[in-house]
Amino acid sequence: MLILILVCVLWGQASVGAAEFYEHWSDGRAEVSSYEVVQPRYGEMRAGYGVMIFVTEDIHRDTHIKVESPLSAQKRLYVLKLNNVLKFNTGMYDYSVMTSVFSEVEAAEYAFALRKISLSAQEWCGHVFDEVQVRGGRLNGTLNSYFESEGRREYQLERERNFASEDGLLIRMRELKGELLATGERMELQLLPGLWSLRMAHAEHALVAATLDKGEVVEIESRGAQLAAHIWTLETAAGWKKYWIEKAYPHRILRWEHSDGGRGELKKTIRVPYWSLHDNADETYRRELDIP
Repeated sequence: MLILILVCVLWGQASVGAAEFYEHWSDGRAEVSSYEVVQPRYGEMRAGYGVMIFVTEDIHRDTHIKVESPLSAQKRLYVLKLNNVLKFNTGMYDYSVMTSVFSEVEAAEYAFALRKISLSAQEWCGHVFDEVQVRGGRLNGTLNSYFESEGRREYQLERERNFASEDGLLIRMRELKGELLATGERMELQLLPGLWSLRMAHAEHALVAATLDKGEVVEIESRGAQLAAHIWTLETAAGWKKYWIEKAYPHRILRWEHSDGGRGELKKTIRVPYWSLHDNADETYRRELDIP
């Protein structure tokens, strides 16, 4: 009887999280959040800004490309997509970076299992495109770079049992359909570092040992408001990264700090169908987000 009660309680918690997810994320809008960012590059700290766009959509089960035509439900994957935009200057020239993460909402393994990551990075020397697709037990990657030493190539990695993507954790840590970890709990991971982190270091794609901790709730000041947040810590041999995730649903990413000095802080969140806001008059939304 005790086991049955426990199962019912756990199922109830999961179902509440799922119901909350669909109620919030099926309204035909995207969550758009702007951030003040400090980005280390070439041994100096650079002031910049970031935008994180979270939105649900369908991608093709076979190609992992967004569905824009009639297609059976069996061929669709319902995903939460994150477009993580970063802009900053280095002296005379600027950087423009975007990482896209596609996580399957109702994946068989666990909620928000990674299906694809892509990175595009542009600066005045040239541009780079890097994509990883998760196919069964493998990570299949393709890199196109303007550097001769990198050029065009493909790579493969085995997907370990405790695999996680640093880019994908920005979705999973938000716990949008129930807890990933209990407060104070730690998870051991085989981690694919963020594609932008690998790009900055010109490092090979490889999984590294990592730990993820969900800390206690703390009160932080965010643009004049006092907000409760869990502190999450991701650690590897290369250093640590901390994220302050809002306790209240939908658990926005409020702040981050990295051991290399990088950091970011939330400025504004709005929910809008941004893809239709493309007229000159719609630049008012950029002013509302406080981005150039």
